[in-house]
Amino acid sequence: MEEKRKHPRAGLSFDVTVWKVSVEDEAGTQWDGESLDLSPGGVKVRFPGELAPGTMVTLIFSPPDGGPIITARASVVRKDQKGHSFAFARLSYGDYLRLQKMVKART
Repeated sequence: MEEKRKHPRAGLSFDVTVWKVSVEDEAGTQWDGESLDLSPGGVKVRFPGELAPGTMVTLIFSPPDGGPIITARASVVRKDQKGHSFAFARLSYGDYLRLQKMVKART
């Protein structure tokens, strides 16, 4: 089967906060989760919520490189038994390079 991913992924586990805000719920809904894998283009997260593909959220996490917290806008790409896969929609270039370096060191 041909690999369709644009970015390589590394199995990394760290805490992730998933935060969804909508017009109907200005306060938003927040879940605490755990990453399953990471790439510079997205992350897979296990958390107790249910989000449909296309849903936009804010992800807040500290990767295990000891650097500062990353806050990124992301959209749900798919959900399976293991968790939700998110594609980063808004991530600073510096954070992109940081994630790229971390993944490269682990693949």
